[in-house]
Amino acid sequence: MRKLLLLLLFVSLPFALTACGDDKEETPIESTPKAWTWVDVAGTECGNGEQTGIGVNPDEGSTDLYIYLQGGGACWDEQTCFTLRSAANITTGYKAAQFQTDGTKDAYMFNRTKGTNPFRDMSYVFVPYCTGDVHGGDAVQTYGTQQVHHKGASNMAAVLPKLVATFPGVKRVFLGGSSAGAFGAQLNYERVAAAFPDAEVHVLADSGQMVTPAGTLLNTWLTHWGVKIPAACTNCATDFTRFPVYLADTYPKSRFALLAWSRDNVLSTFFGYSAANFETQTLSLLSSSYDGKANAKYFLKRGTQHTFLGSLDTITSTTGVTLESWVQQWVDGSATWSNVLEP
Repeated sequence: MRKLLLLLLFVSLPFALTACGDDKEETPIESTPKAWTWVDVAGTECGNGEQTGIGVNPDEGSTDLYIYLQGGGACWDEQTCFTLRSAANITTGYKAAQFQTDGTKDAYMFNRTKGTNPFRDMSYVFVPYCTGDVHGGDAVQTYGTQQVHHKGASNMAAVLPKLVATFPGVKRVFLGGSSAGAFGAQLNYERVAAAFPDAEVHVLADSGQMVTPAGTLLNTWLTHWGVKIPAACTNCATDFTRFPVYLADTYPKSRFALLAWSRDNVLSTFFGYSAANFETQTLSLLSSSYDGKANAKYFLKRGTQHTFLGSLDTITSTTGVTLESWVQQWVDGSATWSNVLEP
């Protein structure tokens, strides 16, 4: 009998150890309330292959979480990555030292002392950008003689379990981003919503209008970066304007907000359009993908500028709507939240 028991123990032991490893719980992040802390995250990679992390700034009394994805261009070949250097932090990486000197964390949207800041009562998470793939990729490419780790999506997958463990009582998640981060917020919506199944998840895309780029650029981006478009997002891999429609229609209880400059001089260049043509493409996107949607709205200003959130407290439309009040309506789910279109 004793030999039989020992044999059973010997046979079952490896399986027991495996099960314990699989059930290991993520350790919550230790940080000072209402102060920024940098945290290295295992499994993350910058374009140079080095590990990166996130910045966290918790408000222990809040059940709202603001996750902000940093912008910084994009790249998809040797010229854009290494000659033009059109994507931030590809070769340098992004670690604690970069975070300490990054002015983004001092922006108005992270200032809790401002009584009209829509994000003032939330916990904050800052996701840096160093992958060149609008936070959407999972691939390693060789351009010329150098490698680029396009790992934006897999970085989000590595970060989210730590956020779930750190903010277990979250009821509302506000997923935002500027420029590359705006596209990343939209591309990562389903990943974040799956991580926080008991919370509302809403998106604010600052200068991230999903127009279809010129020529074969969209296919190049998706292929080189390894972006996975949801199978249910019909024709989204060839028609980028279908993606915001897919999100709004599939998730009617979530709010999808877009901030857009009509002739954005940064996006028009990346997308291969003249300023006038980009404006035409943008207005067409708003008409086809946002108009008539109860849960997808836009704030459009005429001009060639790029991004809004850095001036959240100072921008007003020519129709008299302040950006700050519009974003507050998005946060609140106000019945008065509506499209802003400058004539």
